[in-house]
Amino acid sequence: MIDFLTSHIIWWFIVPIISAYMINLVSLFLTKWVLRHTSYKLVAVLGFLGIIIHELSHLLVALIFRHKITNFKLWQIGDDGVLGYVNHTYNTHSFYQRLGNVFIGLAPMLVLSLIFFFLTKLTYDSLWSILGTIFFVPSFILGFNLSKADWINFWYGVPFYLMSIIIVSAIEFTIKNIAIIL
Repeated sequence: MIDFLTSHIIWWFIVPIISAYMINLVSLFLTKWVLRHTSYKLVAVLGFLGIIIHELSHLLVALIFRHKITNFKLWQIGDDGVLGYVNHTYNTHSFYQRLGNVFIGLAPMLVLSLIFFFLTKLTYDSLWSILGTIFFVPSFILGFNLSKADWINFWYGVPFYLMSIIIVSAIEFTIKNIAIIL
């Protein structure tokens, strides 16, 4: 059972976190590089589509997990350096809503990756793939950048995510080994 649980924690928790963190580091590095060589407004304009998808993914996943949206901006150019945000509250007594914090925090990574994958599949080997690469890749890279608030929100849900992995692992282990018992 321990090996089974360890395998699930590695593949359903550690690998996704390391992947998200590495993608975030690349995005952060490239964002800082562009900022250093251009301007905040150009970063906001280049990242327009990626930022909107980033914030929409937070918004939609928060709604799926029944969080109350108190305020949001899908895109803005402001003096504070914030390009968009989704403010939400949740019931701290709800396992489901607390678990949702994991998925809300990492939603932009998954959604932008899926959109990029499907755009690549649809436009492979055509003029649109070149245009897509020129337009979408920079925007999506900027959209991959998770804020400090995104990571904090993610970590609030981690204990509930780990409990879910343990429960699912125990159920799966039991189902796989029930034939041996019978």
